[in-house]
Amino acid sequence: MDALLFLFCVFTFQSSIIKVSYATKCDDAGPEIHYPFQIKSQQQGHEANPGFEVLCKDNITFIHFPSYGDLAVNSISYDTKNIHLLDPKNCAYRVFLNLNLSLTPFHYFHVLKNYTYLKCSTSLPHPFVEVPCLSASTHHVYTVDPALPVPSSCQGIKTVPIPFAYSPYLSDNRLGLRLTWDSEDAETRNRTRGSHTSLNIVIGISMCVLVMAMFIISISIKVGEVTRNRQQKEEQLLKSFTDF
Repeated sequence: MDALLFLFCVFTFQSSIIKVSYATKCDDAGPEIHYPFQIKSQQQGHEANPGFEVLCKDNITFIHFPSYGDLAVNSISYDTKNIHLLDPKNCAYRVFLNLNLSLTPFHYFHVLKNYTYLKCSTSLPHPFVEVPCLSASTHHVYTVDPALPVPSSCQGIKTVPIPFAYSPYLSDNRLGLRLTWDSEDAETRNRTRGSHTSLNIVIGISMCVLVMAMFIISISIKVGEVTRNRQQKEEQLLKSFTDF
């Protein structure tokens, strides 16, 4: 029983501080996941930070964006506060066109400039460069400076702030899909998390003190019982001598 009380104390204290060092991965080669990010199925009994939940699918780390869907997490730098993403559909410019970061705690890591997406019925001559992953045999898509006049064969789809216009030299799916989160917000969450962690540690220590107090009381009761039993036996022995 005493050993069980001691083990309970150790378990309680360990559980109270596990959040400080807890980190995990979806796969050995995947990015390390820890605060403020958290794997959705491993909430460790506490509420996740909105927008920072990641998913593990087929040993790949994903993060979900309501305006677009799932993007794969290539890496996370906690020092510089940026997350490097990959589009499973292999079309970063489709992501730029549809991703609404105002619904998330993130914004683009790179400097942004407004570009207009044009959808054209015919190919445009140089210097216009077609976005292959958005184009098809029946239409051609381009990203252009909004100040340029729209050709008669084209219609503007949408003007959005993106890291850069399409270029074959910047066609890598990974380019531009790098996001960051606000340092001030992160620091606020860190302070809140630190307060919660400190509270958990205090609760853990208090539980340990309570358990140890119960342990000492239990020992004291047992010692008292042993002492009373010994005294009773001594009294009975003395009484047996006086009866002679």
